[in-house]
Amino acid sequence: MSVNVSFILDLYETDLQDKEKLNNLYESGLKPLLTLLYAHPRLLMGIAVSGPILSYYKEKYPEAIQILGELTNRHQVEIISCGYYSPIFPLLFPIDRSAQIETLNALLRDTVGKRPRGLSLFSSIWDPSLVTTFQSCGIEYVLLDKSLVPPSKNSFLPIISSEQGKNIKILTVHNDLLPQRGENGNQWSVRVIKSLPENYEEARSLIVCLKLTLDQFVSVREDLGFHSFIDYIESENTLIQLTLPQIYLKNTKHFIPYYIPAGMHEKLSCRTSVPYSIQYNSSSFPYTIHDYLNTYVQTRHLYERMMYISMLISSCHGGDKMRKKAAQEKLWAAQAGDNFVSCNTALPATAAKLQRAYKLLNEAEKYVRESKYQNESITSFDYNGDGINEYVCQMENFNAVVSQNGGQIVDFNLLYAGANPASNLCRIEKFDGCNDFYNRGFFVDHLLEPDQFESFLQKENVTNTLFPTSNYEEKRFDNKRREIQLEAHCNFSSMKLLVSLKKHFNFSSNGVTVQYILKNESPFSLKGIFVVEINLSQTQFEKDKDTSQYQVELIVDNNKRLVDQNSFYRLDSGLSLLQITDTANKLLFLLEPNEESGFITSSIPYRRDVGGTEPAVISNTRCAQFWWNVDLAADRAIEKTINLSIIPAKKA
Repeated sequence: MSVNVSFILDLYETDLQDKEKLNNLYESGLKPLLTLLYAHPRLLMGIAVSGPILSYYKEKYPEAIQILGELTNRHQVEIISCGYYSPIFPLLFPIDRSAQIETLNALLRDTVGKRPRGLSLFSSIWDPSLVTTFQSCGIEYVLLDKSLVPPSKNSFLPIISSEQGKNIKILTVHNDLLPQRGENGNQWSVRVIKSLPENYEEARSLIVCLKLTLDQFVSVREDLGFHSFIDYIESENTLIQLTLPQIYLKNTKHFIPYYIPAGMHEKLSCRTSVPYSIQYNSSSFPYTIHDYLNTYVQTRHLYERMMYISMLISSCHGGDKMRKKAAQEKLWAAQAGDNFVSCNTALPATAAKLQRAYKLLNEAEKYVRESKYQNESITSFDYNGDGINEYVCQMENFNAVVSQNGGQIVDFNLLYAGANPASNLCRIEKFDGCNDFYNRGFFVDHLLEPDQFESFLQKENVTNTLFPTSNYEEKRFDNKRREIQLEAHCNFSSMKLLVSLKKHFNFSSNGVTVQYILKNESPFSLKGIFVVEINLSQTQFEKDKDTSQYQVELIVDNNKRLVDQNSFYRLDSGLSLLQITDTANKLLFLLEPNEESGFITSSIPYRRDVGGTEPAVISNTRCAQFWWNVDLAADRAIEKTINLSIIPAKKA
């Protein structure tokens, strides 16, 4: 008795940005693998590769691509698609799904001469709606991890799944059956045979698909038993019959009809319910990629921005076609799966990758605007799918999103600098010592009791500062004047004193002015401290550059003061102008209150699990806070205004 086994090499999960690692993997992994396959014609292997990696190796090592083409022509290697930038397909519009597949197919025809018939999904992130798109692109089968299929259907036979009258074949991947270090060929084959269904006599009809990365191949290749393993595979007494997915599917007549609901690899599901913790799903409902995004808010914000740019490009008719094409290419690059999720750890992508994706999306929006002249505008619609309208402000030099949740700017994309300084993380107690109960965006408002203020200064947990978690109501929205007026009501202090806060946003080409009217609606007087907070996230992550990219200068009593970037700074009164220099993007953020204020600034580091033994600092935020003492009699109000201007440093 022998069983079909198909080895699939994953090249698409390799980080393209790390050129040194790509070169090392070629020398230690891909080159020896191609040499091995060329020398042993009986060895068969599928290779899943993304467009950028294929293009890089084609340019850097053309001889490798030539050999790969020859191995493909003699049916020893099968090339498997994954979309040009290996995206997370359920997160894309159908038009982008098809474009990613067809673009890679065209490159593969030009390089190896074959159009792929199979698809490997990034971290097995699946949705039934993909079936129609995949079939229209000529995809006949998909590789999915076995954790997406119930044990009763996971019997080493191909599954056939239908959606809207379209069918696709699905091969399940059993990576628990990969050869282990020190395990010889006979021991491994016996373990594989034992895992097969006992009541199925014709093992030749079954298939065991195994996926391994180039790193895993390098590790196995260094094993002393590797060559004996190869000898066993090629021997006449082997229980293993190597095959390729397309060859197997062409000859088999055994399929299991089953509808696979939306889901993803088990290692992602375990990271979904509690941020940065491993919790197995005990419910009967599988987690989806959207559940994952709801858990990791900053990653979800990137997804929302990506969908907005997709919508802009899709609705752009006429204009400069070359610029529109350039915008599409930037969008596709931003859709790469590793900009959202790290395959190796199943953790969300690092802040560096998020900012890299924001840069690509900002460049795409810039091309769209250049392709067809667009006036500045503010639109109101449900930008993030939470059931409440947000305000998308499309200005000449930036794109901002104002949320009614907290009444703050949650996205602030600088089109020509290519950054989103409002993409801030939140502190988590297990890593940072305390929890942030609100999102750290632009113009976050707090009303504090005097005895809370010191704790707030020390960045300790203060959970009742009222407005950051309030739902503001729209009082006025004027697109022509670029104005947004919001209002929130809260109960202040233990006396439950009713207070209201009106926020009036007025946008211009180079910035925004925010007017505050804080009113005591209660019949009693109140005393407190009103704070307005601006948070600038780190957007510069080059290893050879200082991570303290923001330099802070103040005008206090008509004198300039330079603040130490690495220390906490407090000023009790007298601030009339704040200048924050973004050294990475060569910009100045000028913040001017209408009345002199107190001021606090500090750098907040964020530590996260990145797959190592200890959490590491992955990002920093420059937090700047204006504050005023408030003493309001019953039915009295105060008015404060802060103007934010963004100026190129060379023009300052």
